[in-house]
Amino acid sequence: MIALALVMISYSSRAQRRILTQRMENQAAELRHQQELLQRNLLVQEEERQRIAAQLHDDIGSKLGVLHLAFHRLRRADRTEKSTEPMYEEINTLISNALETTRRISHELLPPTLEDFGLLEALSEFFESVRKTGAVSVHFDHNVARSDFPNPATELHLFRIVQELTSNSLKYASAHNISVHLTKADDNAIQLHYRDDGNGFDQETMISKGLGFRNLQNRTKMIGAEFQVRTAPGQGFEMNITLPLSRS
Repeated sequence: MIALALVMISYSSRAQRRILTQRMENQAAELRHQQELLQRNLLVQEEERQRIAAQLHDDIGSKLGVLHLAFHRLRRADRTEKSTEPMYEEINTLISNALETTRRISHELLPPTLEDFGLLEALSEFFESVRKTGAVSVHFDHNVARSDFPNPATELHLFRIVQELTSNSLKYASAHNISVHLTKADDNAIQLHYRDDGNGFDQETMISKGLGFRNLQNRTKMIGAEFQVRTAPGQGFEMNITLPLSRS
């Protein structure tokens, strides 16, 4: 009886271990599947941005440019009616505004500086445009070079992360100052430190309800980075991202 009981206990224990192992494997497979879905979603978003940017630049922008030149030829050719001059000026202003808006949207969707010159130049250009709004003061410094980044995809994701954080600081945090530091640590990792002096918020609420925060999480996972967030109501926002170069 004792031997039978031991056999039954052993069998039950092995069965439970098999069930637990299978359950853990199923959970791991589900997590991998979710991660693949998230990665594909972000890739589709970037591809869509590239497509829209190309259409704005190549199609709408080029047609507006041709229209602009034709309008200038028309204005130089017909000066007989003085009463038409205000109309010419209004049309010229509308075309110029449309061209500028098309250029700005195209650059926001896919900054050509990022593709041509890399993350550091793209961030410098981006922060300069933010400063020109007069809404916030931005300090940006770094001790890294473009060659320190493993690939263009990593640069793109880091740019989108900073873009999202800056947008949040302007839209929701009412920040007056933003500081961004990019440094190469001694342990062969790149550190991105972002901070604003805005309103801050409850961190648990941000994690549970914030779609933008989930996008940030997904982007950091895609490049193999880790991050820490420090924020509280009335205490600003701070995010530190560590990108181990050996993982990328």
